[in-house]
Amino acid sequence: MLRLEAPRELLQITDGTTPPTHEQSIELANPAVWVRTLAKQQKQAEDDLRELVALCGNTVDHTDQRIQRIENAYQVLTEGTRYVYDRLNANQGIEEAWVRSELAAAANAYQTFTRNVWQAIIEKTNEATERQVCQAIQLSWVNDALSFLVEANMARNQHLATFQDNVELWAADHQQRVAELQQELQRTRDEVQRLATRIPLPPMTPSLPPTDPVGQTWRSPAHLPSTSAPEQNSRRSSRSSARQPDTQPTGGT
Repeated sequence: MLRLEAPRELLQITDGTTPPTHEQSIELANPAVWVRTLAKQQKQAEDDLRELVALCGNTVDHTDQRIQRIENAYQVLTEGTRYVYDRLNANQGIEEAWVRSELAAAANAYQTFTRNVWQAIIEKTNEATERQVCQAIQLSWVNDALSFLVEANMARNQHLATFQDNVELWAADHQQRVAELQQELQRTRDEVQRLATRIPLPPMTPSLPPTDPVGQTWRSPAHLPSTSAPEQNSRRSSRSSARQPDTQPTGGT
């Protein structure tokens, strides 16, 4: 069981704001390894930042570049923890895109935060014994930061593998569906071809010649009936006889 608390804002720590009486937290059963590590790193970062503020006498120079790097890294880590807290508190799953990108960013931010905050703490520590203790804590925390970075990369790779598997499954299903559609299309074409060969075509009817307005059949002059040859010869003989004059033979005197 993991008790995940809502992360403290930067001003709540640097300004010494009293935390709320009822601290927001949720309990998780069997969380992922990186979720446990994220919660642990968030708690350590809050304690380390309080330690630095106490050594600075509650006066933090926000213009100092190291302080700015510490604050920026803490802000990135806090945003990651807040995202995980809000999603789990709303009974929603962590998005794979966030695990692939933002989780590694949070791990890198914690590594930057640990290196800079403990270097600042060591510089503000006067006693040699306390300095040695701070150096040992810094070394331990840096190792934890590296382990967190490794876990973040492992979680990222696992999500990428899961995403790749889902893509491959989708591609296989898509190809199978395309093959089924092609087979169905071929069966439909074969059925259409089979029906086309079984259905007889209607007989060809000769086209009728066009008719005139009164319903009579129009005929071309080339197709008019011709006069027979004997009749034509008889007509020519009649015309020749009509043209010859009647002459009487003359006798001798």
